[in-house]
Amino acid sequence: MLNQLIAEKCKRASFVELSDTGWVRVDGYAEDEGILYVHNEDTGDEYSLEDDVEFEGAKFYEIKLI
Repeated sequence: MLNQLIAEKCKRASFVELSDTGWVRVDGYAEDEGILYVHNEDTGDEYSLEDDVEFEGAKFYEIKLI
């Protein structure tokens, strides 16, 4: 289960830059399970992130209409 700070970022994130994978697009966040579903645009891989260790050094980006 993710810590509260990471969980709050996952709720709002549109993209995440992971230290080992690079950029991934957020496909959704299952709040009740604490799982972030992502899609790597370069490789086409889809996977889930659910451990705080996977988010070490990650940068979260939110897209807003301006």
